[in-house]
Amino acid sequence: MEKLIFNFFLVIHVICGFLSLSTGLIAMMAQKGKKAHNISGIIFYWAMVGVFVTTVIFFIIYPTQLKYQFFLTIGVISFYPTFSGKRLLQMKKAIVPTLIDWLAAWGVGICGIVMIGYSVYGFMNPVGFNGMAILFAIFGVVCLVNAYGDLKIYLGYQKPEKMHWFLGHGGKMMGAYSAALTAFFVNIVPRYMPKNTPDFVFILTWVLPGVIVGVIAARILKKYKAKFAVKSSKPVLQV
Repeated sequence: MEKLIFNFFLVIHVICGFLSLSTGLIAMMAQKGKKAHNISGIIFYWAMVGVFVTTVIFFIIYPTQLKYQFFLTIGVISFYPTFSGKRLLQMKKAIVPTLIDWLAAWGVGICGIVMIGYSVYGFMNPVGFNGMAILFAIFGVVCLVNAYGDLKIYLGYQKPEKMHWFLGHGGKMMGAYSAALTAFFVNIVPRYMPKNTPDFVFILTWVLPGVIVGVIAARILKKYKAKFAVKSSKPVLQV
């Protein structure tokens, strides 16, 4: 019965994964604000919701397995920018975080601390981790960076930049897409690698997609910042 439930949600997970990859690409390529972008963006969002929910279910089914503990944290990393990116569109006039925004930002930060803890434990007890200690460290830092970027604005230490809703939404959604792309490579590429492939090669399948998409996203956002004449925000402390 347990296996049957797992396979059922695995099918949903795969469908949502492919939907996120295809619609996310369409949303990035389509003209912003037009019908194609809006519809594909909505589908992408709910597909990522499906990926996150099924990841949580996998953890509930196999809570003691390191693989699903790791996938749960990765699910948090991939869903947070999806959620917060959508929320930015609802805070177009001004960033006024609600309770759910605070919980999400602190939640992804706590997730980062947990992943760093796993990383430290993995380096001290490498048996069974198979290089995952490095991944926990890398993505733990990603979690903390996400939390820091939003909380410093929520807490008033930095003013939102001009066109924050547009640039923030685009940056976060491209970050979410890189997570979906990473999941695809991690699940597909290793199946075609020899059994004696070094661990660092598998680690690259986790890291490279995010790096590549990150570089592309930075170039795209730089173009839009120039278009909107956006200057870098200076930290400001509100008392």
